Amino acid sequence: MKIPLLLLMLFALTAKACIWDADTLLQEKWRNHDLAKAILGEPPQPENPQPLQERIKNLEANRDENNPDWWNNLAGAYLRLNQPATAEKFLEPIVSIFPNNYGIHANLGTAYHLLGRYQDAENEIARDLEINPDAHFGLEKYHLALLQYLVRDAEYKKQHLYVDEFSREFLRLPGTYYGKPGGQLDLFNTNALDIARINELARMLVGDSEEEKTNSWEWKEIQDLKNEGYPPPPYRFKWDLATDTNFIAGVIYMAQMNPKEPACFEMLGIAARQKRDYNLTEAAFQKAIALGSPKYEVLQEKVDGLRHYISESLKEKLYMWGFLSLIPLLIVYYIYSKIRDRRRKLKANI
Repeated sequence: MKIPLLLLMLFALTAKACIWDADTLLQEKWRNHDLAKAILGEPPQPENPQPLQERIKNLEANRDENNPDWWNNLAGAYLRLNQPATAEKFLEPIVSIFPNNYGIHANLGTAYHLLGRYQDAENEIARDLEINPDAHFGLEKYHLALLQYLVRDAEYKKQHLYVDEFSREFLRLPGTYYGKPGGQLDLFNTNALDIARINELARMLVGDSEEEKTNSWEWKEIQDLKNEGYPPPPYRFKWDLATDTNFIAGVIYMAQMNPKEPACFEMLGIAARQKRDYNLTEAAFQKAIALGSPKYEVLQEKVDGLRHYISESLKEKLYMWGFLSLIPLLIVYYIYSKIRDRRRKLKANI
C-alpha cells in the first residue's frame, strides 16, 4: 500500500490548477506568493490523499445531485487526487444542467487542462470568467492566458510569452534591457497599432546605413510585424495583465500549479526582473531552459547578459567597499600623523 500512496501524493502536485471546492478559500488565503520560493523552492507539498478519499466516501453516501456544490466538492477531490479523467466523467454530463455555475466550469476546465485538452480547457475557463470576472481571487485570468498560449503552435510559442503584453519587447530588445510592455488591445484597431509601431521603429532607423539597419533589432522587429500572421490572444482585448495589480501573484500562482511548464518560469523571470531581483531572474530563465523552453536561445542571451551585469555590479561594489574600507585607515593615519608632528615639535622645543 505504501507505493500507491506515495504515487498519489506525488501526482497530487499537478492536480490543483484552478480547482474550486470547499478547501480552496482557506488554501488561497494562506498561499505564499513569494518569488524566491516559487523560483528556487521545492514544489508545493502534496496533499494527504486519505482525507480526500474520506470526502468522496461521505459525498457518495450523502448524494445531493441537485446541488452544484456537491458536484464541485466531488470533482475537486478527484482532481486533488490527480484523477482528472474521473472528474471529467462526472462533470461533462451535468455542465448543461448548471450552465451558470462558476465552479462546474472551473473544475471541468482544470480536468481538461490536466488531460492536455487545452482548447476544451480554454473554452471552460473563458466561460467561468464570463460568469465571474474576478474568479479565483483575480488570478483565473492568468490561467486563461496560459491556456491561450498552450493552444498555439510551436512557432508562436517561440515568439511569444504567455502574458503576451511582454512578448514583443522581451524578445526583441537585447541583453537585460526590457521595454515598456503593451497593454489592452482595441478589437477594431489592432492593425493600426502595428502600423503605428512600424512607423515608430522606422523613425528610429533614420540616418543609419543600410548595413546598420539590417543588423539592428528595430529592423528585425519591423520584419516580424510585417510577416507575423498570428492574431493576439483573445484575453488581450479584455485585460491588460502587465499592469494588473495581481500580476506577480498571478504568475507565481500559475508556476505553482504548473511546475513543469517552461512558459511559467519565463514569466517568473519577467516578474523578478521588474522587482530588480537579477539573480532570481537568471535562476528563473535557467529553469525555463532546463524545462525545454522553445525560446532557449533568447533566454540564454538574457542569462549571459544578466551574469555579465551581476559580475560587473559585484566588481563595482567590491571597488566601492575597498575604497570605503580605506577611509577609517586614512582617518587613523591622519590622527597619528598629527600626534607625531606635535610630539616632534615638543621635542624640538625642549
